[in-house]
Amino acid sequence: MKEKRSGGKEDKKVIPFPKLANRLVEMGLESLSVKDFKRAAELFRQAKELEPEDPDLNVGLVVSLVELGFYEEAKELCKELLHKGIGDYFQVVNIYLMILLQLNEQEEMASTIEALLDDNQVPPDKVDHFEKMLQFSRRSVAEKERQREAAREREEQSFNESLLSGKSEQELLLTISRLSSMNARPYRDQIKEFFEDETGHPFFKTLLVNILREQEFEIELMIEKFGMQKTIIPAKLPEMKSNPFYNEISRLLERELEDVNPTLFELASGLLERHHFLYYPFDPGGEAFEEWAAAYHYLSEEYQGFEPSLSVIAEHYQCETEAVKKIVSRLKEIEEISYPII
Repeated sequence: MKEKRSGGKEDKKVIPFPKLANRLVEMGLESLSVKDFKRAAELFRQAKELEPEDPDLNVGLVVSLVELGFYEEAKELCKELLHKGIGDYFQVVNIYLMILLQLNEQEEMASTIEALLDDNQVPPDKVDHFEKMLQFSRRSVAEKERQREAAREREEQSFNESLLSGKSEQELLLTISRLSSMNARPYRDQIKEFFEDETGHPFFKTLLVNILREQEFEIELMIEKFGMQKTIIPAKLPEMKSNPFYNEISRLLERELEDVNPTLFELASGLLERHHFLYYPFDPGGEAFEEWAAAYHYLSEEYQGFEPSLSVIAEHYQCETEAVKKIVSRLKEIEEISYPII
């Protein structure tokens, strides 16, 4: 029987040279001494794979990373060394505090020094130095907070002064979006003015009404849309799709169109939903449900490129042609103002 040869891939093992880690550390320290920080970092990284808890290589790697400007990586390595107790504790702490200073993280710097002093971990000869660093950190934290507060006040003042007036459509949308995550009550005067402004776009007024309703805004307001005026208490308004006018027209369109022409039904339903959003919280048609359903039917066929007969559709819904014609004209006017927004 022949002997089985050895040397296949599965038999190969990587055996590091004796004291390779020590040699890599020595070369890394030499590179540090000549300020070749990139080469030093590479050598220390290689050594760390072999001796991950060697103090000299870890501190050398931190110093290299700091000199290269890799502060985040150096910070994480310092935290690891402090947690594991690797290297000279106060040497690592001092490097860590310097990194935090470079990263402008005075809050973390202050809390670290406070913890050291509270736990009496600072040698007597270094207490004064650490206390001075703590005072500096606290002043920096206080100054940053002062600047943040001043910026918030400036932003709030600007927000208050021109909340809803003199803004583009995009700016209005952003402002109203912000109000959805804020308490809108302090801005009731600006909201009242916007609701009463006949030039205000119905789309934005509806967005704002919904926000106030969700926030249970119980203050009485007057709102103007399409030449109509109405006094509302947002908290007491029903949801848009619970409106009887909307639901009855939807029901009529579904009955007449869904089975015979699903595409036409979808188009008519989409128009109704968009217009109802613009009208909310108004009920534009009283109980003229058939006339409005006929108008949406007619307009949808027209949008599909057909030439529908207004009289035939009106007769189908058992209503007057002239009444349907007026509603169709009204819907076309609404379409002209709704397309830029919705």
